[in-house]
Amino acid sequence: MKKTTMLAAISTNPEKNPLAGEDLKKQLKALYGRISRQYPFLSCIGVAAKGAENQDLELYSSSCGTISSEQFPRVLKLRAGESTPVVVDNTAAFSSDSEESSPPFKSGLSLPLVADDMTFGYTFFGATEKDCFTPEIIEQMNVYARVIARIVAGDRRSTESLRTAIASVLKLNNVNESESPAHLRRVAHYSRLIARCCAQNHNLSDSWIEHLFMFAPLHDIGKVFVPEGILMKPERLTHEEFEQVKTHTLKGRDIIDHMISCFDYSNDLHYTSMLRNIITHHHEAMDGSGYPYGLKGEEIPLEARIVAAADVLDALLTKRAYKEAWSMDKTMETLQQLAGSRLDPEFVDILSENRDELLEIRIQCEKG
Repeated sequence: MKKTTMLAAISTNPEKNPLAGEDLKKQLKALYGRISRQYPFLSCIGVAAKGAENQDLELYSSSCGTISSEQFPRVLKLRAGESTPVVVDNTAAFSSDSEESSPPFKSGLSLPLVADDMTFGYTFFGATEKDCFTPEIIEQMNVYARVIARIVAGDRRSTESLRTAIASVLKLNNVNESESPAHLRRVAHYSRLIARCCAQNHNLSDSWIEHLFMFAPLHDIGKVFVPEGILMKPERLTHEEFEQVKTHTLKGRDIIDHMISCFDYSNDLHYTSMLRNIITHHHEAMDGSGYPYGLKGEEIPLEARIVAAADVLDALLTKRAYKEAWSMDKTMETLQQLAGSRLDPEFVDILSENRDELLEIRIQCEKG
């Protein structure tokens, strides 16, 4: 297929575009399938782009599963902002001592992601053999890289729109004083710390982790429907009051469903199922004693189990209307007691093993 034909077929006609409207990861896999038929030596395509905090993130990958950031040769990441191709003819020269961090390819090509005359990341092509990327191959890969840049740029614009919508919804938390901005920031950072530590075990992409970070502050958005007198009550809640508090999970989900409908965030591209799961299920318990549905163990979505651990951690460490702030030692002891019954033991262990990072998060979040 000629270059112009490829661009026309894939990029410029949404109605005839076989990739349009699908999850971006699926789009890249479909494109990889096309390219690999012409170039069988290609083993994978990886895409890295700047995320919410302007760091390089490996957002999506194809053919060889989730590629961790550590598996990209350092030379490619250091030169990712360049406008010229970066070729590594033998990735073994840049391999880590860790077998798990070694790249699943023998040579690689990095090409810039460019939109609106700005470079915002790079596309990586991995090959099964050394010395695969000749000038002719690089020229053709450049065509595909431009296609990928258009796809990713569209996704980024859509994600930024979602961020704006979330920022508007988050303002609802200012209705009462039970959820401080610092608490919401800490829960987001704790959740991301947990996710990064268990990413390999659960095959989590950087994109999944960054969306978790973006969505975690919305976990208690439904509390805007609960009277502040109940949320700030210094004494133990009555049965009726606690039942009223419990409604915040489903009412929060109603808020998000309305947002999804209004802004047309109805597909997997925006990870909206993750958002709904966090809000609905972050009070479920591993033994089935939680709410709203009494799910147990792995019936509870992974993202909700992560946010639950982060939320309980911060609740214990922080002064509330009904309690004083606890020490880190007392908090960790209590978390271990809750492991297996209320909280996922894997995530409790991660928190316990990263006390220094938790303290640093608390310091940084207090600064705003």
